[in-house]
Amino acid sequence: MSFIQKLFGAILPQRLSQAMEAESRAWRVECSCGFTRSVWELGGIRYKASGEPRWMMVCPQCGQRSAHRVYHKP
Repeated sequence: MSFIQKLFGAILPQRLSQAMEAESRAWRVECSCGFTRSVWELGGIRYKASGEPRWMMVCPQCGQRSAHRVYHKP
């Protein structure tokens, strides 16, 4: 867990913290090569969010720096 995840987990009630983690795990970050992982695995939080932004990052599979698509997978 990242520092921000631990901080929000300590501040928020357990029920809300668990809901935040579950929703963050449902948000996926996908590279153009097809490699995907959850926002929570990356150390981030995406709770009650909308839209499909793109995040610039390096893919651990292909090694390329590109705009990764962020989307919600229920």
